Amino acid sequence: MKFFCWLLLVLCFSTGARAQDYQQYQYPTDPYSSTPKPQPTTYQQPAYQAPYQAPYQGSGSSYTYEKLMTYGKLEARYNYYDFKGSDLDNSSGFSVALQAPLFKPLYLSFGVNFLEGSNDDDESFDLTTLGGGVGLYIPIVPRFHLFAEGGVRFDISDGVLSYLNPDTFAVYVRPGARLAITRRIELAASVLFSSTDNLENNIVEINSYFALLAVLDIGAGVDFADNINTYHAGLRLRW
Repeated sequence: MKFFCWLLLVLCFSTGARAQDYQQYQYPTDPYSSTPKPQPTTYQQPAYQAPYQAPYQGSGSSYTYEKLMTYGKLEARYNYYDFKGSDLDNSSGFSVALQAPLFKPLYLSFGVNFLEGSNDDDESFDLTTLGGGVGLYIPIVPRFHLFAEGGVRFDISDGVLSYLNPDTFAVYVRPGARLAITRRIELAASVLFSSTDNLENNIVEINSYFALLAVLDIGAGVDFADNINTYHAGLRLRW
């Protein structure tokens, strides 16, 4: 009899536990408690993100260097001539040079140079030089170029001709290099070899440019030769 009583007691506890588990399954919190029920977790869609776009490279280094290191340009200079080892007085002149791109890597080159001078006896002379040629450039990198130019020149002289050969043709070659130090500063160096006997036939040229505007530069430089140094400054228009 005691065995059946214990068995009945165990069954009652088991039934009560199952009822309690069912109630907790249906109501995770006490339904008679004032504590609010936890809300079910809901999925929140992430905020819209625009697709990644690479930054615009139009004003990057390569683009800027190409605008500075162009071969379409018009340059005007004032020249000051410092004669050495002769009785010629220092004098002034001007020059205009034009470069026009033909097709990569070729360009055309034209120029005119005018010099008016005198000697110690106040005897004056004039020398006008016309030149034209074709050039080839090799962009090693966007900011560093090698170039070589060759062509012909014609000298027209007047006045005291003991220093000059009147109205003569000559040929020339001019190898050199250009370097963009920054996006606005350029240095250029070249060596001019010419068959003329007027004044100098071998000249080392060093030029520098600073970009004032998008297409306009200010330039200055010096040309070295055995008997004459030329200092010059001017403006350069690029396209």
